[in-house]
Amino acid sequence: MWNRIKYLIFKYRKLITSDPFIVADLWKKRGVVIGRNTCIYRDVIISGAGEEPVRIGNNCVLTGCTLIAHDASTNKYLGLSYGEKSPNLPIVIEDDCFIGYQSIILMGVTIGKGSIVGAGAVVTKDVPPNSVVSGNPAKVICSVDHLVEKRRHQFKNKEIF
Repeated sequence: MWNRIKYLIFKYRKLITSDPFIVADLWKKRGVVIGRNTCIYRDVIISGAGEEPVRIGNNCVLTGCTLIAHDASTNKYLGLSYGEKSPNLPIVIEDDCFIGYQSIILMGVTIGKGSIVGAGAVVTKDVPPNSVVSGNPAKVICSVDHLVEKRRHQFKNKEIF
């Protein structure tokens, strides 16, 4: 009962703040390992309410994404009842990563340092450092350096709002 009350307080606090640093602190209090200067927007979903193995590095930004560190789809075939603890593997997001809106990161995945996960991507495999991934399933589309250079060229001599 007490865990349920703590969870409801957590959900309420998450709803009343729009400060992503406060939201990150709320996730830390739920047990998620989160580094310094990391922003987690309030519409981010971390499965298991912080009780699954998720580590997020320093200087990361998570926007409206979902992190699922378990797989309940195979419970029946593994002889587990629904409601029993499902198999899980850690999700690791290394330092300096950006995780785009409505992307999904599945169990056992490591997002390499300095990488960008594009909006809507479904990440099923590890992402190399300094990579940009997009799609379903997510694939490397370029390096972060290449994307930054492309944006510089795109916005050269154009007013940015």
